[in-house]
Amino acid sequence: MSVKEYTQEELTSAVRSAIEDRGIWFYLLIKAAKRQGVDVEKMAEEAITEFGRMKGEKMGAAENPGEFVLKLSTGHANEAFEMERVQHDKDKGVLKFRYCALVESWKKLGCDPQEVSWLCKLARCGDYGVVSCSPGLKLEFPNLLSEEDAYCELVVTKE
Repeated sequence: MSVKEYTQEELTSAVRSAIEDRGIWFYLLIKAAKRQGVDVEKMAEEAITEFGRMKGEKMGAAENPGEFVLKLSTGHANEAFEMERVQHDKDKGVLKFRYCALVESWKKLGCDPQEVSWLCKLARCGDYGVVSCSPGLKLEFPNLLSEEDAYCELVVTKE
């Protein structure tokens, strides 16, 4: 068996491409559900929150905001989202995301700013699902790429 090596740039590009594909099928699923008269918002919120919970269970509960940020910002997603660990202590965790392949996929599909913002709101249900597996932690997004901010800012604090 031969082993192929990849540069970080190639790997980041592949991960972003996979995330963009997820953004496209998410958008198409939402459109199809709307055409069929489904309560799209409720359906998406439930499904994506559950997906987040599954990821959160796999990640394991964090004892404090800083630990949550450290757990969340590991692996290939760190590079794909251009994450910056701003703060990660026992009282507060702050991550900045300077790139989002989901937002980029929706823009490439021609979604208007309101639609991108709404799709991002639904996608963030996954993040709320992940944090729900760490009792006592609260998650906020004071800045969002989908709102034309320079970055997404994920802030985790104690409840």
